[in-house]
Amino acid sequence: MEVGTVTPVGQPGNDSPRLFRLIPDEALINRMGFNNEGAEAMADRLKGLKQRRIPVAVNIGRNKSTPNETAHEDYRKCIRTLYPYGDFFVVNISSPNTPDLRSLQHGNELSKLLSEVKEEMAVQHSKSGTRKSLLVKIAPDVSDSELEFMVHTLSEAGVDGVIATNTTLSREGLTSDKAGETGGLSGKPLRTGPRKLSAAFTARPAASCRLSAQAVYSAARMRMTKSGQAQAWLKFIQRSSMKDQRLTAGCMQD
Repeated sequence: MEVGTVTPVGQPGNDSPRLFRLIPDEALINRMGFNNEGAEAMADRLKGLKQRRIPVAVNIGRNKSTPNETAHEDYRKCIRTLYPYGDFFVVNISSPNTPDLRSLQHGNELSKLLSEVKEEMAVQHSKSGTRKSLLVKIAPDVSDSELEFMVHTLSEAGVDGVIATNTTLSREGLTSDKAGETGGLSGKPLRTGPRKLSAAFTARPAASCRLSAQAVYSAARMRMTKSGQAQAWLKFIQRSSMKDQRLTAGCMQD
C-alpha cells in the first residue's frame, strides 16, 4: 500500500475541480498538487495502526513553496519524520502538478537530491537499526538523452528501485471532451512510456536498481513482470470492484 504524496508541511493542493474522468479513453486527468495534511499528521495516523497485513510505502515530495535549490531539505524532513512508520520510501520527482518539480529528474539536481536522500536514509538506518528501501518515481515524458542520464544516475546512486512511471502530459489519441484539461494523464493510454523506460533499464546490465512497473487502471493489459515487480492499481472510479479477476490474469500472463 502506498500513502502520499506527503510533504513536510500540509498544503491544500490545487483548486477544484482537479480530477476528470475520460470515459471514452478509459483514462483520468488529475491536477491534485500534493494535497495533504503534512508529514507529522501522517506519522500520527501510521503510528495508530495496530497491525499491518501488507507493507506500507511512503511517497514523499516537496512543498509547492519550496524552491528546487532546497528541495532536498523537504525530502529529508519527510524521511526523518516518517522513517519509523514506513516499510519503504518513494521519492516523487515526477508529478506534473507541482511547478518545476520534474526538473529534479535531470542534471546536477538529480545527483544532489539522491545524495542527500541516501544520506538521510543511512542516518535513520543507523539510529533505528533497520534498513529500508528507497525507490524513485520517474516521468514518462523524457527524451532519449534524459532517459539515459536518469538510468546512469539512478544506478550509480544505488537506489533500490524505480517506479515507471508517473502520469504523462501527452494527450495523443484522446477523444474525450475533457482531453484539454491540464494535469497528468493516467489510464489505458499510458502504456508506451512505462515500456520504453522498462527497456532502457533492463538493457543496462550494470543497472543495480529494481524496476517496478506501474499500470494505471488498465492493469489487465500489463505485461511488465519479467522486468521486475509489478505495482498495479485499479481505479475504483472506472471499475466498481477489485473483484475483476482480469487484474490478476493480466499480471500473470507473462
